[in-house]
Amino acid sequence: MVVMKEERKKNIAACVLAGGQSKRMGRPKHSVVIPGDGRTFLDRMCDEIDHVYPSVVRGRYISMRPDQNIEREGYKCVCDRYEAIGPLGGIASVLADAKRDRFDAVLMLACDMTAYDSQEIINICERYDGDDILFARTDETDIEPLASIYGITVLDAIQTQIDNGDYRIRDLEKLVENIGYFDSVYPERYFNQNTAAGQLNLRKEGL
Repeated sequence: MVVMKEERKKNIAACVLAGGQSKRMGRPKHSVVIPGDGRTFLDRMCDEIDHVYPSVVRGRYISMRPDQNIEREGYKCVCDRYEAIGPLGGIASVLADAKRDRFDAVLMLACDMTAYDSQEIINICERYDGDDILFARTDETDIEPLASIYGITVLDAIQTQIDNGDYRIRDLEKLVENIGYFDSVYPERYFNQNTAAGQLNLRKEGL
């Protein structure tokens, strides 16, 4: 069993963000099967979370649109409470549930990072020390908002940003003071299949 360092241990949940419109893919990205793997994007990410539950993450969520039909045993599925504002709406919706469920923070993970693994979950959760936001960073891509930890303390700032019509997650850096950074040495784990490069890779595989 994986056990975090006691001084770093927090009541952290993990969430797979599966509510994107998938306009590049032209189909629900959570249901895309990974070439050579056989699992869907969603199942693979959930499997990685399951490897470290409940020793590292103590709750499991899936963020989805109201029109999606997603179920996974052991996961609480949370429908977006905001329409068409991107992942910020999903993050806000999950954090509201996590606050009621008495979690301190939630690690938000895009479902289409098909190289992200349980070891990286351990790494970032061990680094988390009560920050309002702990942004993951890599040398190649700077901050990774959809692979970062959000404390429930950031809910008011997110609501303010939504009320102002600003849906860029990165703009939270202007509203929140207690921001930390987790510098990953594994940029390949953050490759996103919904980018242009990821789409080219999927086309090469015949998907």
